[in-house]
Amino acid sequence: MSRTAVKQLNLLRNAVGITSRRVTTRWQTNTVGTNQLRWGRISAGISSRRLQTRYLSTTPASLNSNEDAQSGTYSETDHEHAVISTFDLFSVGIGPSSSHTVGPMRAGGIFVADLVEAGLLDKVHKIRISIYGSLALTGEGHMTPSALLLGLESASVETVDTSYVPTRFTQIKKDKKLFLGHGLPEGKGKEIDFDYERDFKWEWGKKLPVHSNGMRFMVFDDQGTLLATNDFFSVGGGFVVNGALSTAATAAAESQAAELAAADSKELQTEGNGGHPADLAENLFYKEIRRADAAGDRRTGSEIKPLDEAADESTALANTSPQMGTKSSPITSAASETEAAGTETTSTQPRYPFRDARSLLALCHKHNLTIAQLVYENEKGHGYTDDEIYRKLMNIWEVMDDSILEGVQAPLDTTLPGSLKLHRRAPALYKRLTRGLYPSHTQSPSSAKLHAQLTSSNNDSSPTSSAGTAISELPKKEVAALNRRSAVGRRGPLRIHGDVYHPIRPTPLRRTTFPAMDYLSVYAIAVNETNAAGGRIVTAPTNGAAGIIPAVLKYTVEFVSDDVERDILTFLLTASAIGMLYKRGATISAAEGGCMAEVGVACSMAAGAFAACMGASPEVIEQAAEIGIEHNLGLTCDPIAGLVQAPCIERNALGAVKAISSANLALSSEAGTPKVRLDDAIRAMRVTAQGMRNEFKETSLSGLATSVPLNIPVSQPDC
Repeated sequence: MSRTAVKQLNLLRNAVGITSRRVTTRWQTNTVGTNQLRWGRISAGISSRRLQTRYLSTTPASLNSNEDAQSGTYSETDHEHAVISTFDLFSVGIGPSSSHTVGPMRAGGIFVADLVEAGLLDKVHKIRISIYGSLALTGEGHMTPSALLLGLESASVETVDTSYVPTRFTQIKKDKKLFLGHGLPEGKGKEIDFDYERDFKWEWGKKLPVHSNGMRFMVFDDQGTLLATNDFFSVGGGFVVNGALSTAATAAAESQAAELAAADSKELQTEGNGGHPADLAENLFYKEIRRADAAGDRRTGSEIKPLDEAADESTALANTSPQMGTKSSPITSAASETEAAGTETTSTQPRYPFRDARSLLALCHKHNLTIAQLVYENEKGHGYTDDEIYRKLMNIWEVMDDSILEGVQAPLDTTLPGSLKLHRRAPALYKRLTRGLYPSHTQSPSSAKLHAQLTSSNNDSSPTSSAGTAISELPKKEVAALNRRSAVGRRGPLRIHGDVYHPIRPTPLRRTTFPAMDYLSVYAIAVNETNAAGGRIVTAPTNGAAGIIPAVLKYTVEFVSDDVERDILTFLLTASAIGMLYKRGATISAAEGGCMAEVGVACSMAAGAFAACMGASPEVIEQAAEIGIEHNLGLTCDPIAGLVQAPCIERNALGAVKAISSANLALSSEAGTPKVRLDDAIRAMRVTAQGMRNEFKETSLSGLATSVPLNIPVSQPDC
């Protein structure tokens, strides 16, 4: 949101007497009958009519009348500069989707943390969860329900055992019990009844304002009274946008202000060129679960203050009466909270803030820094020490490398989870690629057994060579050679399709070898197969495109680098700088920009980072990044059966190869000759995303998702 719009917003709030940020100021009044809230009775003088003013009217006619409104209005372009950290852009998570798995898990954790801060968790007796838009349309293929429920149990996306997630999800559905805040210290959690079929709602065909990936949480006490509610939006890359926690104590006051401010708020939204709704302005918690943990300018928007412990239940409910409106609210405005925080903590600022590629390059030249060095200094501005930066970056690389290793070590001829029954390809591809190398972890059990037999000292059981000589009696060099030949295996006769006596003879089967391309492909496929199986990966910058950056970095480390530590740091820091530009200037959410926002952005980041490791200047790095995105514009997101498998896995392999090609083109070009700058391409990407139909934005409603005749229902739209 621009500074002018923010000032107008503050004036608007003062005019209508709003003391807390509310999404409700821009939501339409819901005139649906009170039977929709029959299960959530509102007591203590708050009528169901007043409560309904908080909710978006979800009639199909109103939703379908404006596709732009449906697609959401959230965009990072409203930020003054890319004030995020490398460790926000690259974070450890689980598969298969950053926006459909990682984001919802964080959203659940934030909601429970807010309940604890507001002193409401002990009163919770029931919870209702609703998911909207793209989250609902892709069904359970993206594992959204399991991630969301584990998040409500306060599981950490960075540390949770990946095998525990599906097991616990099954147990929750079977036992019909949900342990809110189970992972919180000192036994702060609360176990409640939870019927998955009844309390988890799939709002197909409906969307909340702000973004397609919408979630709504509502909790009730043992009398069915609404205690608190909040909406969350998973905006890509594991980032979560949310408003302040709304409690029953503030519902009466806000409902009166909502009708007065709705029209003006809508005008403000339009004037802000697709900016945030009033109560969500720049409320991005950069992957922190507790709001207080986001320091300085990284914490914006309304905050939750602990409620004073009420003497009894009746006293707490009495706070909802109109005459209590003058008491301090548990929700405070962004401005007041910032002032309060300023007296307690020191605001952290990046040393070299930049908002686009042009300002980034200008800063590099002004201060004689590489892009990686400049981002490094910004990380120190965020409060990280030299040791912390090094340790966190190397940990990111270690998780990336482990995800490749896990993918190539998977058993041969196994399938990925889900209705597609897609076969893993990374293990066989890697085995064939490395068959000429010395002992590796890719040996099959039969190969390992044969190796044990060949090296056995027991002459009685030693196999013999074709000449009748015991293998154990052969020289070691011959044994090793025989072992390698046995690992290759016998090749059968060549198979030729076609008439060999035809004037145009059939071409025998052959394969051109491009080692670099082969390694890049198998690395990327390995990561994305690990991701598709719900394994641990690095969101880079999303899960759907998590294989591209690790693949290019792995190739750099193994085949190019002469200083591994230097190149790992340079690669990741340079890639993060480019990713920040996309997050601020366009989007990294497939629900907003299709696969262009995932594979396209990752390809651009990897291209620039590889060029940096090749010693390129900032201008050449910019050109490499521009080429990487320019030839991914318009790429749609159309996952078959709602699974992050086809075409996602292969797209990562092609994205990694395209990243190297983009960097080489830039390195081969003359300086100062490009006609298209990175900022131009980012603007083009934003316009392209706005012009794309919603069916091609991670909804599984068109493209390959519907043209492949698998007859696998992804979701069941409203009649």
